[in-house]
Amino acid sequence: MVFDKKFNFTLKHILLIITYAACMVLVILNFQDLKRWFFDVLGLLRPFVYAFGLAYVFQLPMKFFDRKLPESINRFRKGLCVILSLLVILIVAAFIFQIVVPQLLDSLLAFIDKFPAYVESLQKEIVNLIDKFEINGAVEQQLNNYSDQIQEGIMSVLTNLVPALVDVTKGITSGVTNLFLTLVITVYFIISKDKLIKQTKRMMYAFTPDKANDYLTHVAAIANRTFASFISGQLIEAVIIGVLCYIGCLILRFPYAPILSVIIGCTNVIPIFGAIMGVGISALLVAFVNPIQGLFFIVFGICLQQFESNLIYPRVVGNSVGLSGLWVLFAITIGGGLFGFMGMLLGLPAFAVCYTLLREEMNRRIEKKTQKKASTTA
Repeated sequence: MVFDKKFNFTLKHILLIITYAACMVLVILNFQDLKRWFFDVLGLLRPFVYAFGLAYVFQLPMKFFDRKLPESINRFRKGLCVILSLLVILIVAAFIFQIVVPQLLDSLLAFIDKFPAYVESLQKEIVNLIDKFEINGAVEQQLNNYSDQIQEGIMSVLTNLVPALVDVTKGITSGVTNLFLTLVITVYFIISKDKLIKQTKRMMYAFTPDKANDYLTHVAAIANRTFASFISGQLIEAVIIGVLCYIGCLILRFPYAPILSVIIGCTNVIPIFGAIMGVGISALLVAFVNPIQGLFFIVFGICLQQFESNLIYPRVVGNSVGLSGLWVLFAITIGGGLFGFMGMLLGLPAFAVCYTLLREEMNRRIEKKTQKKASTTA
């Protein structure tokens, strides 16, 4: 009888292992198809995904108004917090579209208009350097060829940019519709948050064992805390670094200050790679106007990033992910390689959640072995 039970127990686990291995093989062999299917489904659920992420952004003004509003209006407190938070986000969005976007377009059009003059000026500088250092004719001809190729490549990119802008303009209507739908879903998420959490807990309690239910609740709490801290911290940090970059560009008289500040702010959302990418793109834009200023902007960008890394990031983001620099680099590289920009952005907090759970399990097992060894010795 004992043998039968042991045999049935072992067979059950063998079948589970075989099934799991077969599923993993199928996933690996059809990874690209599964990835494509995943993004297709994600495209259909895009407003809900964006709304879920935007709900974390809503938490910033929500917490502020929740602290400031008097307790005497407790009955209308939550609704009023949601309305005021929505107004704040709409005002910020209106500010971006009314002030920042026109300046960005003006700067971009001015850059396109003056680009041939920038290239001609750069070529004159190259010729002056050639005459000054007495470079032979073959090298001069090669430099001219490279200059012409670069100019043709950039003009081709700018030419192809016009149809892209037309396509973007055509998609504005659908974009506005999706934005409105996202805001509506976000408001529903915020208002019904407690009810949704309660329904989810009831469903988990009904369909999962108690031990699994407790563990899943623990995982959800860690994921919620990590993603909330990371997303809110990164957004606040991006705004701060963008404003500081704009002020610095005005003081140092760099051209295209609105474009540079927006590039630095947006790319800084991505840890490590974003800062390098933002400074490189911005320095290239400045170098088209004045190569010396382009070098100065690299120095300015490095100083700005050092200031951000040592003073702003620890205070705003803090230890929301709790990972060392090596693991941060690993998470961003793997996430970006699998899922592109969104993978680079969300791969870090996702990896941080897995890392935290693995560390907890490792500590639990070590403590269990230590206790077992101590009891055996005693």
